[in-house]
Amino acid sequence: MTLLARGSVVVAVWLGLGGAAPRAAAAQTARDLVSQGVRAYRALEYDAAVALLRRSLTEGVVGTLSTAERAQALTYLGATELFRGRRDSATLAFGNVVLLDPRYRPDELIFPPQVTSLFQEVRQATKTVAVTVPPVTELRAKGDRFTARVFTSSLADVAVTLARDDGTPVRELYTGPVADSLAVTWDGFSAGGTPVSTGRYILRVAPRTEGAAGPPARQVALDIEQRASDTLPWPPAPTAPALLPERAPAGPAVRSLAAGFLAAVAAIALPSVVAHGSGGGSDARFAVGAAIGTAGVVGFIAQHPGRPLAANIRANAPQRDAWTQRLESVKAENATRRASLRLVIRAAPIATADRGGTSP
Repeated sequence: MTLLARGSVVVAVWLGLGGAAPRAAAAQTARDLVSQGVRAYRALEYDAAVALLRRSLTEGVVGTLSTAERAQALTYLGATELFRGRRDSATLAFGNVVLLDPRYRPDELIFPPQVTSLFQEVRQATKTVAVTVPPVTELRAKGDRFTARVFTSSLADVAVTLARDDGTPVRELYTGPVADSLAVTWDGFSAGGTPVSTGRYILRVAPRTEGAAGPPARQVALDIEQRASDTLPWPPAPTAPALLPERAPAGPAVRSLAAGFLAAVAAIALPSVVAHGSGGGSDARFAVGAAIGTAGVVGFIAQHPGRPLAANIRANAPQRDAWTQRLESVKAENATRRASLRLVIRAAPIATADRGGTSP
């Protein structure tokens, strides 16, 4: 291989490596940068840690940090700036953590007292509130409760209100101080005592103090759907063969009557047998037929078709009573369900609100 050829190979390799390094750096995700920044902080390489952590928090970096990950990156950034002697930068980083999540606390097993003490000072000085709600809640109005939890970084005087998305007030849920956290519940009814209708509503947590000293308001849009409760079917009434017959069957009586009728017809229709050679045979066969028919009617009446069977009625009584109790129970439950509507509440993401507005 000539010297020129060797030089070309070296240049090509150098260019390839040089081109790969920027691509590898560009492919680093925000999470990768946070991990590298944390390692640099632990190795006391504070300048490198600051550069990596700041880059992880900038726009355009591959990947998106969650709220917890951003809070972690900002906490390590504040601690690093504090150890670099830049207290103002550390205070700014800690203030951003508090604004991001007033519930967040640095781990005292990881960070030394000078870091946690400064963080607590910043937390007390930074006025902010947060609100969390379940993503989906299903409740029966005035039976169950929708719960929103309000958090504050320090003592704050707030008002928690519910309004329609056009700004029409619906109900004030709480007014007063919140020192750290507070659970605010709602039964699904308006201030007028009626269930809210289907539509979009705004749950708003706002400071009651005027001016810039109070925390920014937070709000969440709630899509509420009103549903009627399903009713229970009526229990089936007991029937045969579970129940004994409560009246005498008509079959035997009818058969007795039919037999007498047929015998009477036969007696009348057979004159040669009944009155052969007798002038009064005609009268005789009618008399015999009438007697046989009368016997059939007497037999029918003696059977007492349809008469109540007292023993069977007494045996069936417990089953009928049990069915009546089940029926009354279902009627009462259905009346309760018809009077109690169900509300399905779906929450949108939490947003920071302007002090005078209600739009999400």
